[in-house]
Amino acid sequence: MTGKSHFVKQTSFEVDYSPTEITKWRSSRTGLQLTYINQPSPIVNGYFAVATEIDNNTGSPHTLEHLVFMGSRKYPYKGLLDTLGSRLYSTTNAWTSVDQTVYTLTTAGWQGFKTLLPIYLDHLLSPTITEEACLTEVYHIDGDGKQKGVVFSEMQGIENQSWFITYQKMQETLFSESSGYSSETGGLTTELPTLTRETIKKFHDSSYRPDNLCVIITGSIDENELVDIMTQFDNELAPLPDTPNKRPFVDSKHDPPLSETIIKEIEFPDEDESMGELLISWIGPDGNDTLQSVAIDMIAYYFTDSPISLLNKHMVEIEDPLATDIDYSPDSFVRTIINFTLGGVPANRLQEADSKLKELILSQVKPENFDLSYMREIVQQQKLKYISRAEKNSSTFSTIATLEFLYGNVDGSDLKKWTKDLHEYEVIYNWTTEQWCNLISEQFVENHSASILGKPSSALNDEYKKRNKKLRKDIIAKYGEEGLKKLGKELERAQKKNDIPIPDELLLKYEKPDPSKIDFIETTSYKAGFTEGMFNPKTNNYVDDDFSEALKRDTPKDSFPLFFHFEDFKSQFTTINLVLSSTKISPHLLKYTSIVEELFSLSIQLPDGTYTPYDKVISEINNDLLEFQLDNGYENQFLELLGIRIKFESAKYKKAIQWLLNVTKYVVFEESRVKIIVEKIINSLPDKKRNSELMMYSSQHRHMYNEESLRKSQDSIHTETFYRNLLEMIEGGNFSSIQSDLEAYIKQLFTLDNMKVFVLGNVKNLDGPVSSWSDFVEKYEQPQNSPDPFHKLPRSYQFKSQLGHICAKNAFLVLSPIADSTHLITSTPIPNDYLDEDIFKIALASEVLNVVEGPLWKGIRGAGLAYGASVKRDIETGLLSFTVYRGADAKKSWEVAKSIVDDYASGKVEVDAITIENSIASIVNELANGESNNYYAATSKISDNLFKKRGPAYIKLFLSKLNALTKDDVVYAIEKYFKPMFDSESSLVFSSIPSEKEEEMEKYFTELGYRVHIEVIDAEPVEVEDDSEDSESGSSEETNSEDTSDEDQ
Repeated sequence: MTGKSHFVKQTSFEVDYSPTEITKWRSSRTGLQLTYINQPSPIVNGYFAVATEIDNNTGSPHTLEHLVFMGSRKYPYKGLLDTLGSRLYSTTNAWTSVDQTVYTLTTAGWQGFKTLLPIYLDHLLSPTITEEACLTEVYHIDGDGKQKGVVFSEMQGIENQSWFITYQKMQETLFSESSGYSSETGGLTTELPTLTRETIKKFHDSSYRPDNLCVIITGSIDENELVDIMTQFDNELAPLPDTPNKRPFVDSKHDPPLSETIIKEIEFPDEDESMGELLISWIGPDGNDTLQSVAIDMIAYYFTDSPISLLNKHMVEIEDPLATDIDYSPDSFVRTIINFTLGGVPANRLQEADSKLKELILSQVKPENFDLSYMREIVQQQKLKYISRAEKNSSTFSTIATLEFLYGNVDGSDLKKWTKDLHEYEVIYNWTTEQWCNLISEQFVENHSASILGKPSSALNDEYKKRNKKLRKDIIAKYGEEGLKKLGKELERAQKKNDIPIPDELLLKYEKPDPSKIDFIETTSYKAGFTEGMFNPKTNNYVDDDFSEALKRDTPKDSFPLFFHFEDFKSQFTTINLVLSSTKISPHLLKYTSIVEELFSLSIQLPDGTYTPYDKVISEINNDLLEFQLDNGYENQFLELLGIRIKFESAKYKKAIQWLLNVTKYVVFEESRVKIIVEKIINSLPDKKRNSELMMYSSQHRHMYNEESLRKSQDSIHTETFYRNLLEMIEGGNFSSIQSDLEAYIKQLFTLDNMKVFVLGNVKNLDGPVSSWSDFVEKYEQPQNSPDPFHKLPRSYQFKSQLGHICAKNAFLVLSPIADSTHLITSTPIPNDYLDEDIFKIALASEVLNVVEGPLWKGIRGAGLAYGASVKRDIETGLLSFTVYRGADAKKSWEVAKSIVDDYASGKVEVDAITIENSIASIVNELANGESNNYYAATSKISDNLFKKRGPAYIKLFLSKLNALTKDDVVYAIEKYFKPMFDSESSLVFSSIPSEKEEEMEKYFTELGYRVHIEVIDAEPVEVEDDSEDSESGSSEETNSEDTSDEDQ
């Protein structure tokens, strides 16, 4: 029986610019809030927001983000939420910010979500918070005298990074010591050891109240069922007190804007002292004033949005730049906080950069300097980008719903004001120059700013290392051998108690949902142009209907050399993906790719002599296109391909095609522009080198791939000398050879027989979907050859170096001077055929090991050995990898993972039926997440049908294969593929380690049979004795770009 509902509907409305309906209720009895955002999707997302205010750096809000998952009074089992979640096609997560902790539940379909919802909410409001859980999750000292704990390891991995140090100092500068906004809610590693269970419980009791919780849900669900479930839960809660509770932040004392301009210089640890960073902030207007907030955003974009924006034009896009990038990131607090971050600032010019930025902003107070037409372009562009985000991501509205809960009126009225329409854009679009100048003066000039000048310091880095060594020695001296043994036993007892098995009957009590009831999104495929022999008809489901006939009629009668794939779904926007093979480019030219990626910010000269300078090109492109980029891969996969992606309003289809022609055919590589791009690339290197995870993957890709590999040619370490030499050549008057190389690159890449065109969106309403390309085709030389069919496109595994093919006997350790934690990856070969029978077995075995609260989670993260550890399969590269993320003890993590794998392979630990069921269910959830909106469903379909060649019914095939597997198949896969990851005869290891761990890790991997190579970034490349034809190899610019995106189901 549900009982009487106390939920009062506060508001319900349809959003004007998106297929979305929003409804909000509040319980009159408990104050519990419920917001439902109705958007079509196979995924149901839950965001359970708690306002969290604290005036210290002990990290209580962050610890609860972890402790909540350790069990509740009704369900006192660690990991029940995640174990049951896997069974119910769900995943959980959480984050803690300065003013909020938000718990998430992501489920394929409503059936599983509605089962988990009350169980999850019980964990939020009634967690057990045991001493044992605090010990393992928050902080402990192990039997070796090492400080560990999941939260501690997480914070240890970030608190010495430049961005963390500068942001923390800014919060302390803007806000008073008693303000919650000045606290580090994550918990500093110096403070976490002082935190007690009682302190955490006290914070939970004061903050985790029904009236301080908002349940936000997005997706397609049964609204009546939702209200019934929430009513039942609400009726079990304590009613509101007679005296209203204090509302975090809203009812606290608010810090006014600064009374004086503040400039502070701080240091962060780094061996390279060349580049620093600058953070400048203002306490802005009332956060609930949406008109002012949107206007502030527009001013910030006017300053920073593109290469021609005010700050970029005068500080970044210049010779000898003052910064490599300038980012705007507001904080939506009681008052809006305006933040500009300048990266790659020469350390000896930080003060100059601060002064220049303020000087440029001051200039815009004068109406004669303000560019009203450009501002109106910005307003229109940002409005369209917002509509596009709202269409694509449910989080657009859930974020606003969270802020409305934190800071809006209790009656719920602000939710409609903040989301119903976009009238603020219409109002400010018509503002005069004087109105804009007055706001700039009021909020950026008369309003005082705070500047934090972050300088790298090798001395501070040395000091940190010495302090950490001394701390370890002090701990060992304090506890002694017997004391450490006692600590080790206490940790073992805590882990044993935490890991009490969840009874099978409790899990089986909840019926597994029917995957056939998940409403996967369907999009419609059409082909046109040159299609003969391009694809396998058996793995594609192109539609024959009236539109396909219209496409044939619209295709020019003469041989049309381009292959077209159209994917139709409801959208206000259209996306064109132009996919190209990098193998058409001469290998020695590939290192120029990072310059060619700037294609959309170069000048254009048409055959008739018409010249458009780069700044006007950028301005016009921004008016016509919402998104535009050239990058490697197709939708972050297949990274030996190159792709251009542009997104635009569908009515601008012909203009979009004209831009593709202009940037692929008529760009001009001017000396001044190329020099600026090269200087930015060089100046960004110190920041990249501070990213120890990126340096690990850089080492892996530099050694595992050959000189013809695109990813290697984009690696920042591999190309560092190349770009420094280019700058010397330019400064020495030798630009002409560089220009010739760049022109050759473009000519080799952009040919009709190397292009495949994908058009996605509301394609049936396009004017001339094929014929609009006629001018594009005519301007190119007619190809001598037919386009390469899809099965001839390059694949990642084909670009391995000799060492990459051997994949054995070597370990590369990259010394990371500023790191406190370790990143590690070990890889071994697997089949690279997407339909190989063993791939299904590997997929299931991976999930058995990876599942949350599964063996790797419990054995490594649960023991505080690392923040994360997992197995990743990458069919495109033909590699299976085990990774350790932010390891506090990577050596022990390796040993635990190896032991887990060995125990499964030997039969010492059995794979039970429930584990297999839950693992398959977890994969179903992952598949559905990959197709959570129309665009993702369309690109996933294209990927499956054309690039992976496994057919439109692949999900059905995949699930049928998985359901036919047994525990013997899992054991077979673990024995054949997973054990070799930990054997020197069949694996390669790459790891970035703190410098002080060099001797320990070198000895360890040597004893395991690996030939160990120590890499010091900035030193000469490592030579690999006779195992590789290359002494260097490379990675893509983005951290772990392929290792995450190419991982395949």
